[in-house]
Amino acid sequence: MKTRILGIMTLCCALGLGGCLNEDTPEDKVEVVNMEISSQTCVYAPVLSEIPQEGMWVRIGDDTRYQDLGFGEINGFTYERGYAYQLRVERTTLANPPADAGIYTYRLLEERMRKPAEAVRETVILEVDAQPGNYEWGIPGMEEAPCMKIREEGEEAWTNVPFNKIEGFAYTKDWSYKLSVEKITLEEKPDGEQCQTVQYVLKEILSKSAPLGN
Repeated sequence: MKTRILGIMTLCCALGLGGCLNEDTPEDKVEVVNMEISSQTCVYAPVLSEIPQEGMWVRIGDDTRYQDLGFGEINGFTYERGYAYQLRVERTTLANPPADAGIYTYRLLEERMRKPAEAVRETVILEVDAQPGNYEWGIPGMEEAPCMKIREEGEEAWTNVPFNKIEGFAYTKDWSYKLSVEKITLEEKPDGEQCQTVQYVLKEILSKSAPLGN
């Protein structure tokens, strides 16, 4: 009998302790917010990286400031260059975010508006150099980082841009390319130094040169 009572008391204590632990364990916070996505893109450095990426330029909820967000960071949403959007999203604030990512995740609930920007759209030929370039951040403490080198056909100077600068194109080191792309030049002035008003969308890979020796 005593053994049975002791067992019941032990079980109750264990359950009580478990309840206390659950109460003390931090939980994710889920909320619904509005998001405005600019037709301008931006260049930024992902968490724990200095390699430049092109991403979205967004304003969330009541925040009047714009911030960077990766193209693929809204689950269920595909961003198209040259358009502005208004979305309704579910934002989750992670109680225990991974070390190599931000504290938020997003999921699309509703696309309320999709509007083409005032822009000049034209087809141009882009050359992509076989060797990466060095992206200069212009920010104290930020080292030069690997990037892609491109130039429009007929130009002499190369321009250093993020590897994902051309929508639909995947860069491979040591290969040179000639691409047919849609060039989108927005008429609005850049909203900040990191903002991009010239964007590219791949139409066709015209040529791809093999590495030397192959």
